[in-house]
Amino acid sequence: MAIIELKEVNKVFRTDEVETQALENVNIDIEKGEFVSIMGPSGCGKSTLLNIIGLLDTPTSGTVTIDATTAANMSDSALAAFRNAKLGFVFQSFHLINSLNVLDNVELPLLYRSGMSASERTARAKQVLERVGLSHRMHHRPSQLSGGQCQRVAIARAIAGNPEIILADEPTGNLDSRMGSEVMQLLNELNREDGRTIVMVTHNDEQARMTDRIIRLYDGRQVQ
Repeated sequence: MAIIELKEVNKVFRTDEVETQALENVNIDIEKGEFVSIMGPSGCGKSTLLNIIGLLDTPTSGTVTIDATTAANMSDSALAAFRNAKLGFVFQSFHLINSLNVLDNVELPLLYRSGMSASERTARAKQVLERVGLSHRMHHRPSQLSGGQCQRVAIARAIAGNPEIILADEPTGNLDSRMGSEVMQLLNELNREDGRTIVMVTHNDEQARMTDRIIRLYDGRQVQ
């Protein structure tokens, strides 16, 4: 059974004068444990699609089902809790808070987990930092790390809540080839060893070929 299902998804952005069809009749099933990449030219709807899968945006029409749950009728608080439990996000620009050290950055999503004590949050953050090979940097600030290390911290933050699904938007876009390869190796390990489902937007053909399947978009339509 698919863990991610999109049925006849359309997304239209409207202003007073312009209507833009960002996604048109997109149908996608992603199985549990798959590593899928989304590719296509700039402006084709890749990030819009990822935001809809991540429940950060809603389709104009169509249905989105995540782990057998359709989020359309959820309250904002229920949706936020569901997203926090099921989904981990990795962005191109890291989105780390420079005034906090690495450990505190990784703990952030756990603050919204009810019933989790401060000691449990810290223990979990240390565990995932060990998992990504950065436990020795937990008391450094992001400004003291390389780009590749910052992205590994961002991945640790994404998996701190033990989500089943990781959504990565150009996770190697700001990295050189060596650091990008390290991040891809880590994502592959999280997929193969931990069984996490990963959906990644990328422009990199070589990295896309490392995934199980490529979904291609063109002008908002699924072409392959």
